[in-house]
Amino acid sequence: MGGVLDYLLTQMWGGLLVVLLWLPLLELAAVCVVALNELEPSRRRGLFALFFTLLTLTAVLFGGAAVLGRRGLAWRTWVQEGLSVILWLVGLVTGILTVAYGKRWMAQRWAPKRAELGMTVTLFCLVSAMFVGTVMGGLWAMGPGEQVVAYKGQKMILGTWTWMEKSYSLYEYHGPLVRGDVPVPDWDSSWLEGAYFDIG
Repeated sequence: MGGVLDYLLTQMWGGLLVVLLWLPLLELAAVCVVALNELEPSRRRGLFALFFTLLTLTAVLFGGAAVLGRRGLAWRTWVQEGLSVILWLVGLVTGILTVAYGKRWMAQRWAPKRAELGMTVTLFCLVSAMFVGTVMGGLWAMGPGEQVVAYKGQKMILGTWTWMEKSYSLYEYHGPLVRGDVPVPDWDSSWLEGAYFDIG
């Protein structure tokens, strides 16, 4: 019974994500593409630059995470959180301009009632995508607090997770941008050097 309930909840959650995040994003992208086609060259360049920056950041953050994951690596927390904040800001500005410019071409091309309905749907898509995207992106971007430490003479990353109580994980160090994806199993804290433990 528990397995069936988990399956139903998973399916329902996936459906909500499609309705409240992915479909709104597709609608906004379509309005943005049409707006780019309708805008005068000076404004088109600004919106295109934002749209291209948004796509590039998305590819680097999520595509990069997928590529790194296949190699047993992950973004360092500061990189993941920093890129997520920049992506959110660029997405918000791009979405607002898409709604503003979309309103113009809808008013010019469509009948008043149809244009009003189109703008209402587009505005809902922006609010829904930003809200759900913020929650989901925030949860995804939350990584451990990181310390660079020495473990058995090797440079490592000590991750601090805070959820109800503190827990610690040890990851391989691979530079300032990435770390190992999987925690080191059965590590002994007595071998750590340069670590700070917050015991509350």
